[in-house]
Amino acid sequence: MLTQSHQLMSPLENCPHNIQYISDECNGFKRIPKGDKFIYKTKNGKVVKKKSLLKRFDSLVIPPMWTEVWICEHEFGHLQATGYDQKLRKQYIYHPLWIDFRQKQKYAKLFKFGQILPVIRRQAMQDIQLKGWPKKKILAVLVSLLDQHYIRIGNQVYRKENETYGLTTLRRKHLEDEGSKLKLSYKAKSGKYRNITIKNQKLANLIRKSSELPGYEVFRYIDEHGKSQKLDSSDVNEYLYNITESHFTAKDFRTWGGTVVAIDSYPAALKVVEENTRLNLETTIVKKVAKVLGNTIATCREYYIHPKVLKILTQGELAQYEQKKPPKVKYQKELRKNELLALSMIHNK
Repeated sequence: MLTQSHQLMSPLENCPHNIQYISDECNGFKRIPKGDKFIYKTKNGKVVKKKSLLKRFDSLVIPPMWTEVWICEHEFGHLQATGYDQKLRKQYIYHPLWIDFRQKQKYAKLFKFGQILPVIRRQAMQDIQLKGWPKKKILAVLVSLLDQHYIRIGNQVYRKENETYGLTTLRRKHLEDEGSKLKLSYKAKSGKYRNITIKNQKLANLIRKSSELPGYEVFRYIDEHGKSQKLDSSDVNEYLYNITESHFTAKDFRTWGGTVVAIDSYPAALKVVEENTRLNLETTIVKKVAKVLGNTIATCREYYIHPKVLKILTQGELAQYEQKKPPKVKYQKELRKNELLALSMIHNK
C-alpha cells in the first residue's frame, strides 16, 4: 500500500528502464509561484537548487496556470507530475517511457480483440432480441453502436464540465429523426461536433424507442423494480468482460475501428497521392481515419491506428497480406474481408 513516505511500488513487469508505479500521494516536490517565475521545494520545505533537478522540472513543461503542482521525486516514476488547471480539473503528466509502454500494451491486445469480436457481435445480436428494456439489451445496443460507428463512450464529468457528450451521455436533443434515417448530432470531446447517421434500421428503431423511456439520456434501461436507470462506461466494460472474460473496453472498438478504416481508406488515399505527388500517403490515410473517428490527425496517428498496419500500407506491402491465409477465428464469417486482413497484418512478426 502506498503511503506518504518515500515509497515506490515494484517495477512494472516488462516495462523498460525499471519504470515504477507511483502515486501523487507519495512525497514529492512542490512548485511555488514567486513573482513571474516559480521555485520548487522539497518535502521538508527546502528550495531546490540542484541544476539536474531544475532541468528535469523544466523538461516536464508543466503549464504555468496549473495550481497545487506535485512533481515526482523519482526520475523513473510512471507519473511525473500532477496539478489543477483553470477549471480545477486534475491533470497528469506521465513519463514518456510509460506512455510508450501503455501504447504497446494496447496494440498488443488488439489482435486478441479482433479474434474475439465475432463472439461479441453474436452475443450482442442475441441480447438485442430480449423482450422489454433490460440492462443487457441496452448494453447490447451500445456495443453494437461502438462496433459500427466507433463512437466515444462518454462520461458524466466531461458532460458537466465541458458540455461534451459520448454514447452513454447522449440526450434526446441529440437525436435528429428524419423518418427514413436517424442522426446523432452532438458536441464530442475537444469540442468537435459529430453528425453520425445510424445506417442499421433495427438499431435506429431501438434508439428511437429507448429514448422514450423516462430520464434525460437516450440510453436507459428498466431495472427489476420497474425504474428507469442510466448507464456508464463501467457497465459496458463489465458487459464485455462477461462475454470475453478479458479486460476489453469501449476504447478498443475505436482502436480496432481506426485500424480497419485505415485499410478501407488505402485505395482512395493511394489514388489521391498518385494524382498529387506533393501529398504524403501516410498523412492522407490518417486524415481519412480522423474524419471517421472525429479525432485530430495527430491523435488519430498516435492512438487509433495500429503502427504495423500503417507501416505495411505506406510501404506498399498490402498485396502480400492479401494472399496470406488469415489467422483462425471463431465465427470467422462475422468479420469483413478487411477485418481479417487487419488480423493478418497485426499478427505479422
